[in-house]
Amino acid sequence: MRSTARTWVIWLGLYAMATLFFIRLDELPELRTSHGVLVYLLLIIGASRQGGRWLSLVMVALGYIAVDALFVPPRFGFGTERRFDPLILIGFLITGVVISQLFAGLQRAARLANERSAEVARLSDARVQLEREVSAARVLRDADRLKNALLLSLSHDLRSPVATLALLSDPESAFTPDAAMPRIRDQAERLGEFIQTLQRFAHSGAGSPLEMARHDAEALVQTALRSSEALLVARDVQVTWPIGAPLAVYCDFTLALQVLGNLLQNAARYSPPGTPIEVAILPAAHLTEIVVADRGPGVNDADVERIFSPLNRHASPLDPHQERMGMGLSIARTFARAQRGDVRYRARDGGGSEFVLVVASASASASAIEANAI
Repeated sequence: MRSTARTWVIWLGLYAMATLFFIRLDELPELRTSHGVLVYLLLIIGASRQGGRWLSLVMVALGYIAVDALFVPPRFGFGTERRFDPLILIGFLITGVVISQLFAGLQRAARLANERSAEVARLSDARVQLEREVSAARVLRDADRLKNALLLSLSHDLRSPVATLALLSDPESAFTPDAAMPRIRDQAERLGEFIQTLQRFAHSGAGSPLEMARHDAEALVQTALRSSEALLVARDVQVTWPIGAPLAVYCDFTLALQVLGNLLQNAARYSPPGTPIEVAILPAAHLTEIVVADRGPGVNDADVERIFSPLNRHASPLDPHQERMGMGLSIARTFARAQRGDVRYRARDGGGSEFVLVVASASASASAIEANAI
């Protein structure tokens, strides 16, 4: 209400100022009727835009009175039949009505646009909230998948350090106490790290249980080889990497170690005794590959995805009568993908298999890791 009254005061004040201006210019011979009509038309248009229909009609009436009194001879002789021009009144009326209707329509359209904009903003906020909920659910699902994989690995992956400890503590083994003690310490540390990882996952809640950090790929491989020493005791394991290349990777060390341990166990289990196992570190700008290669029978193309399925029963190619419940590759892929990496299979030239752990290079940015991840 206060805004409406102020609008009326402003436009009536402008009308009064224009009228007083024309009264003081009554002696100018070049002042014509068209000048007054133009000024009052502008006042009518402006009042129609801001004040609506009623102010527009009032300005039409006042404008007609001013033009007729000030510009139609004789001056101040309002309504003389001889010189009265009704077209001025008609023109003012049409202008006022059309302009007021036009601006009323524009105001309605602007109000509808604002309402729709508010609705779009509300829907956008709801969509953002839904995306956040979906993201949170995805994090919880991924964390639950990792926890399930860790539970499966309790019976699967702990066999390697336990077997290594049993070998090192066997009095009939070839290890001397001086040689066995550092390895026992390494295996105990690995078991401790694995237990800490379990605790970290158990207390992670809705957050990420991963401890992503920069690590040396060579140290990761050497630690995995020492942890799998019992399974690789009779194997020739060859490790290669490009000289002078940066070997730093970005990963969760404990989980990456579990992945490599599973791949080494798989190579030892499914390749003929006496054949070498080769480990190659292949760094690149964004992703680093750690390849575990063997000379086993390989995998048929149709079975590649099946070997990564959990609880997949299959016969050992070295002993067809021995059936195994395969979990190692499924656990390895789950752990790798949790770190924005992967475990992949490819046939090896000359026969055999190559299982590849893909992890982020430490020099890669977060956007590059995301773009190059699975």
